[in-house]
Amino acid sequence: MDRQQSKRVMMPLSRLFLIITWWMSAVQGHSQKKCELELAYSKSTIYAVEGAEFSLSCTTNYCRNSSSPPELNWCKQTSTGCTLLPQLKDFVNRTTSYSHFGPGTMTSVLQISPAHMNHRGVYQCQGRLPTYSPATVMGHMVTVLVKQFKMIIPNSKMRGQKGGFLKLRCTMKFGENLHKTLKVFWTKDNENCSQPIPINSGRFCNESMATDRHDFTLILSNLQNGDAGDYYCCAATYLSSQIIASGSINVQIYAFNHTLSNISLLIACKAVVLVIVMVVGFANGNGSGTNLKTQQWNEEENK
Repeated sequence: MDRQQSKRVMMPLSRLFLIITWWMSAVQGHSQKKCELELAYSKSTIYAVEGAEFSLSCTTNYCRNSSSPPELNWCKQTSTGCTLLPQLKDFVNRTTSYSHFGPGTMTSVLQISPAHMNHRGVYQCQGRLPTYSPATVMGHMVTVLVKQFKMIIPNSKMRGQKGGFLKLRCTMKFGENLHKTLKVFWTKDNENCSQPIPINSGRFCNESMATDRHDFTLILSNLQNGDAGDYYCCAATYLSSQIIASGSINVQIYAFNHTLSNISLLIACKAVVLVIVMVVGFANGNGSGTNLKTQQWNEEENK
């Protein structure tokens, strides 16, 4: 009887063990499925400026009960596949990264500076959640296009008359679609370009913003003594506000001197009168000499 009773007790325990094992595997499988990484990007194409900084951003969603955050890395497509950036010499000492965490999310931002033409290409974000799976999840491809940029300021110094106006020109030469990543503005006596002049208001306006995005002309009207100084044309990136180029124009204001103008006008009038008198006198002198010679010639013929 004891053996039969023990067999009856063992049977339910074994079944219970199987049920618990099945339940744990089901829960673990559900957790693994729930914790699968999903990678998202803000842009599929990035326009970068040669010599400036550009950023790559990748966001992943994962389960909150994970004991460790996901690992995110960036790679670039090469002839051997998608190679991690630290393994490429063009990115050594040029990259910095930081991460933002939220409820079940992580955003990794990679900054590359300064950009050059070798940074053109196709990038991908790699994600891995070591707690649940050693598998690596690949994000979609991000294309980086590096464009050249040049700032031209025709005049480094300009003089304006008080009460008049001046046009300060600043011309940009850059590749197609680069204007989507750049902002250009004017500032006064501020070499760091930290305080833009409020344009299109008062005596300051930007003439060519609406007609030509590459030519930025600042118009100063009704010039006053306080308008003298150094004006800086600044170009910065939208995302990081990094100043990538700047050029200056020194503006000087001079007042119109009425007294000096009257004296100059009087001297000019006297000079004109003097010239007229000399011309008339010379003409009269030549006429008298001619008449005298004619009279002498007639007298000789009569003899």
